[in-house]
Amino acid sequence: MYPWPVFDGTLDASLTIAMDYLERTGQAEPYYRVLSLAADIILMEWRAGVRHKLRLANSAIRAIEQNPAHENLYDFYPRAG
Repeated sequence: MYPWPVFDGTLDASLTIAMDYLERTGQAEPYYRVLSLAADIILMEWRAGVRHKLRLANSAIRAIEQNPAHENLYDFYPRAG
């Protein structure tokens, strides 16, 4: 269970859906960085008024697919270049 500032089962369900998809497609690495980003996107959409769990999960998935956390490996491994 993620430490949300508001309590609603929809937020947890949305994060679970998004992370399940991202794990199965191999896009959840580094895991905690992706988890945090997905949670931030879901919370931002929640505060904007979105209440449907699939819509919230899809927003997080889209954001991560457009900006992969693992894409910038040269910052993570500076000697690799």
